[in-house]
Amino acid sequence: MLNKKKIITTLVCFCNLSLFFAQEDVKQLTQTITLDYVIEKASKNSLDIFKAKRQYEVNYWEFRSFKASLLPKIDFSANPFTYNRALVERYDSEQNIDVYRLQQTINSYANISLSQNIAATGTRVFLKSSFNRLENFGISQLETYSTTPVRIGLNQPIMAFNRFKWQQKTAPLEYEIAKKDLIFDLQTINLKSVQLFFAWALASKKYEIAKENKTSAEKLYEIGKKRYKLVAIERDQLLNLELDVYNAQTRLTKLRQNLVSTKAALQLFLREDLQNNAVPELPALISSLHIDTQKAIDLAYKNNPDFLNLELQKIEALRNLDRTIKENRFDLSIDASYGLNQQANAFANAYNNFLDQQMVAIKLQMPLLDWGERRGNIKTAKLNKEVVDIEIQQNEATKKQSILETIQDFNAQNQLVTVALRSSEIAKESYLLTEKRFMAGSVDFLNLTTSRNAWQNANENYIQTLQNYWTLYYSVQQSTLYNFLQDYDLIQDFKKLIK
Repeated sequence: MLNKKKIITTLVCFCNLSLFFAQEDVKQLTQTITLDYVIEKASKNSLDIFKAKRQYEVNYWEFRSFKASLLPKIDFSANPFTYNRALVERYDSEQNIDVYRLQQTINSYANISLSQNIAATGTRVFLKSSFNRLENFGISQLETYSTTPVRIGLNQPIMAFNRFKWQQKTAPLEYEIAKKDLIFDLQTINLKSVQLFFAWALASKKYEIAKENKTSAEKLYEIGKKRYKLVAIERDQLLNLELDVYNAQTRLTKLRQNLVSTKAALQLFLREDLQNNAVPELPALISSLHIDTQKAIDLAYKNNPDFLNLELQKIEALRNLDRTIKENRFDLSIDASYGLNQQANAFANAYNNFLDQQMVAIKLQMPLLDWGERRGNIKTAKLNKEVVDIEIQQNEATKKQSILETIQDFNAQNQLVTVALRSSEIAKESYLLTEKRFMAGSVDFLNLTTSRNAWQNANENYIQTLQNYWTLYYSVQQSTLYNFLQDYDLIQDFKKLIK
């Protein structure tokens, strides 16, 4: 008796453990995929994010190059050995004629310079040191050295176009736009994630309903055959029930193919394989979320790269006008330098008793007669700037209006989703009641089909309305680069992106 109790107890425990592990296996086989999961994976794995990051790196190094152009530069150049043997034209003072003479030389040259561009004034200052050795072969062999231990100078354009001044305005703004563009592109990835996720979710829901319809159609057909034998329905009604079974099977096959296709597109975008029986979980509606229009517009002007681009276009229009005016008026510049140099036949003597080397040059170039060409160029540049100003105003107004409409659509979408959800619940309950009434013989097949189609349409409409809700939300988030769900500006750790 005791042994029987032990055996029964053991069997009960074994059954419970088997049931537990079976449930765990089902949990492991089923993978629930949420919209947040898709967005997170896409922001890490999709090829779009790698492309966006590489583009940011390009802009980063362009900005670094600009900053480096404003720093002092040290250059070294050398020509350590040049041998030349040739007939050279020379003037013979005794005969007062030009003659050709054979010349053989070995020349060595080296120069090191330190230069600096001053952005505010467009000045270039430099400090140089050079050395030259020349050895002549011929009737008389001569070795000479020429040195300039130090030479300091500057080049100062007076009326020329100063590109450094404008670059100091455009380059930092371009780099700021590059950073905003990266975050903007991340939101584009979010929008694509929403599109692919809901395409899969809708295909999954259609397939689920199609399976229920097929099961229901087969059940109704079996009941119809029994009622036909009892002469409770006409043959045409039975044929319609049979045709409904075939239509349900055909629709199920097509929707299965569509489900596989939409899931494959999502996996390709995520670059990750989902489990065979992975199922999408629709995101919840954030009923308490209402976006303030003025706040969103202010954030768009602050963060949106499109608005920053409009600001950049304004600066570039002024720059282009300034360049045209400066290039079509008189040009005045000053070159000045001071240094020490010496020449000797011995290396040591070339660095003794230095002589002054001074140079000052004022350069002026002025058009006297060009038949109005330069005046026309300046007039054209001014008109082009006015055209650009008008285009900027139009683009700004269009962009602002687009953002306003998106915000208004999003705030209204909340109610549409709520109505669509309730409509799908009512349509399903109505179909189940109609199905029962059909089985009882109180409604015909046409009413049943109409009720079923209404249920299917209501479900599809709910998913599409929910997709519009999240698409509109991420569109607003992209336009403002602001997370309204958690109330903070979208940021990115840009230092980690640079290798």
